[in-house]
Amino acid sequence: MKSVSKRDKRWAILGGTFDPVHIGHLRIAVQLRDLGFEQVLLIPNHVPPHRPQPQASGSQRLAMLELACARLDGICTSSIELERDDLSYSAITVEALHDLYPDVGFTWVMGQDAWQGFEHWHKPGELLDQANLLVISRPGVRNVSHWQEQQLEQRECNIDELLADDAGRICLHHWPELDVSASDLRRAIKQGDNVTFLTPDAVLEYIDQQQLYR
Repeated sequence: MKSVSKRDKRWAILGGTFDPVHIGHLRIAVQLRDLGFEQVLLIPNHVPPHRPQPQASGSQRLAMLELACARLDGICTSSIELERDDLSYSAITVEALHDLYPDVGFTWVMGQDAWQGFEHWHKPGELLDQANLLVISRPGVRNVSHWQEQQLEQRECNIDELLADDAGRICLHHWPELDVSASDLRRAIKQGDNVTFLTPDAVLEYIDQQQLYR
């Protein structure tokens, strides 16, 4: 597939519940920035279609994200999904982002688990028409469906090729995993465990002030 870049900027999108944001999220965001993305958008879901509803409210999760990103260059938050009342479908989000930022080429970032179910997302083909897909995968793992195999045959690329194109490319990029999750962090907070370094101190202070996850 030839490069057909028409947009000047490259931004990565990292979506999720961020309930709460933790060091694993921030590490991925920093690595994305270091790969060559000029901006990394962290977008909290309003109504996530593929997972249970968050415990913290949208405004609380956004506030924690803003505290976590305050000193990180090139990494910022977006409330675009919180401003919609419907399900937080990625294809709709990217379309809205293109209206706001017409000179930006977007890459949607997801983990291996999300990629396994990607063909069941809302209009996955439309999402690929509007954005690239970067899958953070484990080395040696390539369990794909027939649909995914077809997509990879047409669209798979390396990170440099992905950064050169506006949309339609899929990159399976291997990074070592950081063994931390929001559910583990919530459980640890509820149990009164020491969670220092699992999320920024400013986020921990906010969680304590709001009495979240108790």
